[in-house]
Amino acid sequence: MSLIRRTRYTGYAVLAALLVVGLAACQPALPEPTPTATPPVNDATPDETGEDVEVVSVATVEPTEAPTTEPTEEPTDAPVEPPAELPPPPEMIGPESYPEGINPLTGLPVEDPSILARRPLVVKISNAPEVVRPQSGLSQADIIFEYYVEGGWTRFAAVFYGSGSNHIGPVRSARLPDIQLVPAFDGVLVFSGASRGVTDALKETDMYPLLMMTPHFGLGEPWFVRFPREGLAFEHTLYTNTDELWALAVERNLRATNIPTPGLAFHALPPSGGSPASVATLDYAKTSIRWQYDPVSGKYLRWTDGIVHTDALTGDQLAFDNVVVIGSTLELEYLYPEKYGEEEDSLYIELTGYNGPATYLRDGQVYQGRWFRQEGGMFQFVGPDGQVMPLKPGKTFVQIVRTGYEQVIVKP
Repeated sequence: MSLIRRTRYTGYAVLAALLVVGLAACQPALPEPTPTATPPVNDATPDETGEDVEVVSVATVEPTEAPTTEPTEEPTDAPVEPPAELPPPPEMIGPESYPEGINPLTGLPVEDPSILARRPLVVKISNAPEVVRPQSGLSQADIIFEYYVEGGWTRFAAVFYGSGSNHIGPVRSARLPDIQLVPAFDGVLVFSGASRGVTDALKETDMYPLLMMTPHFGLGEPWFVRFPREGLAFEHTLYTNTDELWALAVERNLRATNIPTPGLAFHALPPSGGSPASVATLDYAKTSIRWQYDPVSGKYLRWTDGIVHTDALTGDQLAFDNVVVIGSTLELEYLYPEKYGEEEDSLYIELTGYNGPATYLRDGQVYQGRWFRQEGGMFQFVGPDGQVMPLKPGKTFVQIVRTGYEQVIVKP
């Protein structure tokens, strides 16, 4: 069986057509984003009324009415080419190799180099509805991806490698993009169930069954534990523990990790060519994101829907050294129509063999460039000159948006 029918979300008119044929009730169509004139701000954020703003990212937000033009940038079918091979700048870490004891996902040294032999864990974590926030354990992830799921909501895929947590969640279900994300890290997918079609797709991958950890395939306590809470639906009560998951990986005799190279590149000094970026905002269809640079810590702090976004375990605001926004295509894919008719569908995001726009935030600066990823490889980030774009050593948050629709608005 195969995944054969896709419908690209390229505009309001296409969305309306999809609604006519009908989507599964449990997975409503993705609403179009409605731009806001002023980003939501709470009492913890300064008043920036009157400041200049600059749209710097992957194109324009789709208007609330039917668009009259196509997206500003269509995906390219040109072969994905690596950047030209030039000598890396002094003190560059990666992307071809990493010094002993350096975490290739953060560019930072680890106290115990032996931990770098373990498998990265890619944990699916809920981000909607609002009652699931604050989540637990996010601040311990090396990299977090945020991307669309059904209904215009977003979900996290958090990569734990250099550090972990004994309480991570709420753990939620897998989606089609996870099939591409996990091999980029030679990791293990950690999730709580999936639709019938996505389950069938997962079972056709090389990850099944050893590189998947989920109650969906029979795992219970101590790897996954329910923590009921009044006012919280049952599906938002599942949590996991990285120590238990890494111990299970040893029991499964999983080989030492082999994170693909070339990988991420890091440099302690920001590259030239950036513009000031103290505040950056991004609106998904149902979720508004605000990043604000803190010059004291050198990190970007996160607000979600106008509220300070914290880690429930520490109470601290989520803070990342790098924020990367990458544009790609998003399509509705009907799964195994010969088996399920058109009752099984899921959103598909192209994360392999794609060359798309990227916006990078680090050290209070914003840069433009491209991203690409070859099958089985790591994500590659380059600047406008096609040369490697070094991230700041530390943790990275990657926001995946639709090329030509969502935008990043930056204030200096």
